Amino acid sequence: MPLTIREKTVIITSHLVSLYSENTEENKIPDGQSVIDFIIKNIPPEYKPHISMDLIDDVFNFIASRPMELS
Repeated sequence: MPLTIREKTVIITSHLVSLYSENTEENKIPDGQSVIDFIIKNIPPEYKPHISMDLIDDVFNFIASRPMELS
């Protein structure tokens, strides 16, 4: 069964949150750039219509609440 567009958007968002975190630790993120700005700037164009603040918040909160389980 193929992934839905929403599932793909969640996966990409999760990956971008992880990249944002790694790049922040390595001081590779410009000052003042938020995780939301980073996601909007880097998400593939075909997924932009499916991204929302609620989705970003849900993914970010899920990742932040389970750092040991996902590592």
